[in-house]
Amino acid sequence: MNVNALLAGVGVSALLGGTICAVAGWKGLPSALMTRPPSRWVTIRTALAEHRRLAAIAIVAAIAVLGTTGWPVAGFVTAAAVFTLPKVVTGRAAAERIRRLEALELWTRRLADLLTAGRALEQALEHSAARNVPVPIAAPVTALARRLRVARMPTEQALRLFADELDDPIGDRIGAALILVARRRGRGAGVVLNKLAELVAKDVMDRREVEAARAEHRTTVRWIIGILVAFTVVALFQKTYVVPFGTPAGQAVLAVAAALYGVALWRLHRLGNAAPGHRFLTDTGRRS
Repeated sequence: MNVNALLAGVGVSALLGGTICAVAGWKGLPSALMTRPPSRWVTIRTALAEHRRLAAIAIVAAIAVLGTTGWPVAGFVTAAAVFTLPKVVTGRAAAERIRRLEALELWTRRLADLLTAGRALEQALEHSAARNVPVPIAAPVTALARRLRVARMPTEQALRLFADELDDPIGDRIGAALILVARRRGRGAGVVLNKLAELVAKDVMDRREVEAARAEHRTTVRWIIGILVAFTVVALFQKTYVVPFGTPAGQAVLAVAAALYGVALWRLHRLGNAAPGHRFLTDTGRRS
């Protein structure tokens, strides 16, 4: 193996590792940390730890590929694959959204019961955060209660921030319903919220059926990726076949081929995932 090529590859890997760590750190930190409740720090630390683990795995895998092939492009592609393939071949994002919607349904029903029992909206919101908050929405609900109880923020502004933190069209529906309750202060709020919770429950059921169908699509994508990886590994043992890839022109061809495969796989991923929809409660003004 060419020693200069190996050293160049290790240098590229080091640069790539630094870039990955920087991006991981940047993505893991929100722009307004001090506006989040203390429980938000747990989520931030978990996200950072996950990014760091992926970065470490990506660097090790890239160095291993570089040491085997001496191809900088192969090392870069390997690192990129470590970061992107888990998202492409799994439905974790969709499953997390379903869990969050289920949590919103449960929280909305509890809130409806509190309003039906005669509590004021602000008291009901604060009480809903005091006990048994569903984990997927614990941070936004806790922040909402803190803004109402500690910061004495106007109810409508706090609810808009709450919908902003949920960052989901369904969350906007619930937030809008609560804003109307805060404005009108009339009876029947519990009935409206119960009806809304029923709609959320139906949406969750529909999404589960859709995700069951999409699981077959993701299985197909896994097979495609597995066959591609197996073919690549077998090809590496054919020395005469892979020799041209060790040249600058061969590296350029390899980069183009990898980019085309990446675009195709990402397109398959997009076809198997629905868009989250458009939010309508987005004008929140300044954050507290």
